[in-house]
Amino acid sequence: MDIANNIEKIREEFPILSRLAYMNSAAHGPTLRRVHDATEQWWAHRMNEAQVENPDALGEAAKMLSCRREELCYVNRVTQGLNMVADMMPLERGDNIVVTDLGYPSNVFVWFPYREKGVEIRRIRHEDGLISTEDFEKAVDDRTKVVSISRVEWTSGLRYDMKALSGVAHEHGAYLVDDSYQAMGPVEIDLHDSGVDFFTAGSEKWMCCPAMTGVFYIREGIWDDFEPSYRYYGNVEEAFASGAPWEKPDHDNHASYLKPLYRDARKHYRGCVSEEFHWGYHAALEYFNELGSASIEKRTAELSQYLIEGLKEQPVKVNTPEEPCERGALVTYNTGSFKKNQEIFDALKKEGIVVAHRYAAGVGGLRVSCHFFNTYEEIDRLLALQKKLL
Repeated sequence: MDIANNIEKIREEFPILSRLAYMNSAAHGPTLRRVHDATEQWWAHRMNEAQVENPDALGEAAKMLSCRREELCYVNRVTQGLNMVADMMPLERGDNIVVTDLGYPSNVFVWFPYREKGVEIRRIRHEDGLISTEDFEKAVDDRTKVVSISRVEWTSGLRYDMKALSGVAHEHGAYLVDDSYQAMGPVEIDLHDSGVDFFTAGSEKWMCCPAMTGVFYIREGIWDDFEPSYRYYGNVEEAFASGAPWEKPDHDNHASYLKPLYRDARKHYRGCVSEEFHWGYHAALEYFNELGSASIEKRTAELSQYLIEGLKEQPVKVNTPEEPCERGALVTYNTGSFKKNQEIFDALKKEGIVVAHRYAAGVGGLRVSCHFFNTYEEIDRLLALQKKLL
């Protein structure tokens, strides 16, 4: 879809945009009207005890991510997906895990327990907000078991070349874990082309849904290499092959489940996502697919570039790379003063312009997250108000 030529119709899908210039999707995306409606529809079915099939959200996610549906399962949040990988990884004393100092806390925190087992958490430190493929090549060695990173960094907007990093990891026999919470939605993702081994992303930010829903991906070529540490009886394939096992007279809580789990990603599902979230998440994914990932990325890249050009005319330091292929949709910048940053943040909020104030490893400041529904006029409002305060 041509987003620019349909922007008014698109904005009607987000009720909050009638009163706020909302540019904070990197923290919490504004809820799509159709997400609310789909969730309400599920509750109507539930209250009337209607028997209905859940919509195929995983099928829509697979379409969006260019992977097979069987490579995906639900998670209730990104932290759960990262913990699932950490729990399954066979790490030994002397091994190392490569992360970055710009990564979101969950990307690092899940690996902490392995330190007591003699596993090194090796952090790549940024240089002026940047980390290159060459930095990963220097950090990864034959004792590296995992490279765990965010596809797009949350306080700088830096986007990694995931295909190149997959090559670096795989050359040394390591797995690449892709936290794409800041990427799924605003930028186009092709999981098969990028070669990542594990991927997870949530619903609350750029996907414009409530929290507590997301997807977890495990590459088909490694399905047989990993077994879930969390046992959910609903993943026993044969037990449910012909309906609910407890509806049969020979149901037994032991014998009925002494059978293999699904072979694919479904064996990793923990049964922790409520059905109404399936409905809301499906509505969002279906809408994003209707718009098209390429069209969405084109729009967000144009808006972020427009913002960067405007910021160049003001006395601020832009942390986000200017090259479109090196950044996601979010842009961060700094006045050089925490107090001034906060003053601008408060002034914008007072005028109904919603952004964020974030830092990691000394990189950050004000963060503006322009999604496909935002406009050049909203950016102009932000820049004009900020100019008066600088």
